[in-house]
Formats: sequence, C-alpha cells, structure tokens
Amino acid sequence: MKTLFLIVGLGALMSVAARPNTLALREYQWKQRTEVQRKGETKNVQLALVRFDNNGRIQTTPISGTPEPDLPKFGLRKRIAEKKFKEFKETVQQLGDLARSYGELSPEQMQRFMATASVKPELTMHEQLIRAEGHNVLHTGDTMTVWLDATTRKQRRIEIETFFDGKPARIFSDFRDLPQGGPTFMAYSRVNYDEGAITIITENFDHTRLSSGFRG
Repeated sequence: MKTLFLIVGLGALMSVAARPNTLALREYQWKQRTEVQRKGETKNVQLALVRFDNNGRIQTTPISGTPEPDLPKFGLRKRIAEKKFKEFKETVQQLGDLARSYGELSPEQMQRFMATASVKPELTMHEQLIRAEGHNVLHTGDTMTVWLDATTRKQRRIEIETFFDGKPARIFSDFRDLPQGGPTFMAYSRVNYDEGAITIITENFDHTRLSSGFRG
C-alpha cells in the first residue's frame, strides 16, 4: 500500500507540478554555459543568456564562445575535414535533442512511465528521497530514474540510459532551488555518448528576476 501511495503521489506531482514551476521560471533570466568534449578534450565552450519569451519558448542570446576550428583550406584534406566537422556538429545537435526529448515527456508518456516504474524511498547522507525507475520510456531498452525530495517533492536528479545511432548514451541532470522559495531549475546536465566519445556539459546559473518591461 505504501508503494502504491508513492506511485500515485509521484505521478500526480510530475504531471501537475511541472507547469507551475515552469511558469515561475519565466520570471527569470540566467546564464548558460555549454561545453562540448571529444574523447575528454574540450572542443567548444559557449556562454549564453537565456529567458522565456511571451509564448513560453526558450530564447538564448550568445554572450561568448569558442571560435570555429581552423580546417585545411585546399583539396581532399579540406573536404574530409569539413565532412567530419559537419558530422560532429550534427551528432552534438542530435544528442542535445535526445536529452530534451526526455525532459519534455507528454502526459501520456509520463503516465506510461509511472505505470511500470519501481518506486521506493532512498536515504542518502544529506537527503531523504523518493526514487522511481522505469524502462522503455521513449525507446525500447532505455531506463529513466527520477529522484524527488521526500519532504518537498521537488525534483532533485534524473538519470537516463538510452541509445543513439546504436551506441549507448547516458544523461544525468541535477536540479536545485532558487533562493527564497524560488522555482526548481536544472543546474547541471551531462550527456555522455559512446563511452566518452562525445560529452556535452550544460550549467545554468546566475538567475535574476525580470521586471515586466523586459519580458517578451
């Protein structure tokens, strides 16, 4: 009975509480740092200013970034280098889309997740959590695990094990609360693809509340 109560409570929370939290985040803008690594070596770092527009869509304004790499300028080497660089950029973009797809589950997909999820309390040195683990969430063979604070029911972590182009992809996201009762936000996210062949690290920080004149 206790497990059933956790499943019902968690499902209700994840489907209902997400919208008010997102609406509260629309009152803020923040900085976002994205780092792309290839086999452990940093290839690109971008810093942007992020906020929602009046239609609830995320808007990013670049602040600074790593310049494009110097590629060979002539002949076959040029064509090969350009092809590899284009494929690398496309893979990074697709991995970002994959991570976002798990963060934007529809109510129906979330209901399917909760219908089969294994839910149990979990105690760490610093937190009392509720842990829910489900399988086949978006793709056959994937696993998604969600941790919520057992007291506040706020989201704390998500781990996803899935596949892209036949190779393993692992997504980890850490969530925090803004001060003074502010909304929960994703503070850190890491996408690890093909055993570290590509890693994407995203950090959100420096949130500031917008005045009404700056929204939209």
